[in-house]
Amino acid sequence: MEMVEAFRRRQQQQQQQQRQQPPLPPMHVPSLVVQDHQRKGQTISLTKEFKKMKPSLFKGGIDPLKAEVWVLGIEKMFDVSLCTEAQKVLLAALTLEDEARRWWMLIRYEHQGMNWAEILEVFCEKYFPPCIQDRNVIEFENLKQGNKIVEEYKAQFTKLARFALHMVNTDYKKARKFEGEL
Repeated sequence: MEMVEAFRRRQQQQQQQQRQQPPLPPMHVPSLVVQDHQRKGQTISLTKEFKKMKPSLFKGGIDPLKAEVWVLGIEKMFDVSLCTEAQKVLLAALTLEDEARRWWMLIRYEHQGMNWAEILEVFCEKYFPPCIQDRNVIEFENLKQGNKIVEEYKAQFTKLARFALHMVNTDYKKARKFEGEL
């Protein structure tokens, strides 16, 4: 019982001493710390806004079409989000699940500081194997309108052209390829 009373008296004394001490002067917080805190706040706000847009999730696997759909959806969201390249990487990583998430956890430190375009290149190496890329290039090289209506041909052309950028990297080349196969 005496110990409890002694403990209470000690607490009361400490509280009285704290009340008697003058308040501490405001601390000077270096501007870099303030900027870092503001940047974190902006990232949290951006993340909330991004999640409100309900981005598609990517689970990994061997279906390059699913990977392509994910990339197109994420990049569409980036078009309307005012975010830095580093934030794009962070936001995209939030949409990875299952096998894709495990892959990201393995490579993220190795590729730390890379921008979205560089990370996208690494992603494509993983989920668009060279044999599939080659197949798409060949399909683009052999693409002809045939009995397709122009809109169908244009859609197929646009879909495959990004696999053969060396063939359409100027407006002239793009027009020649498109018109040459009509």
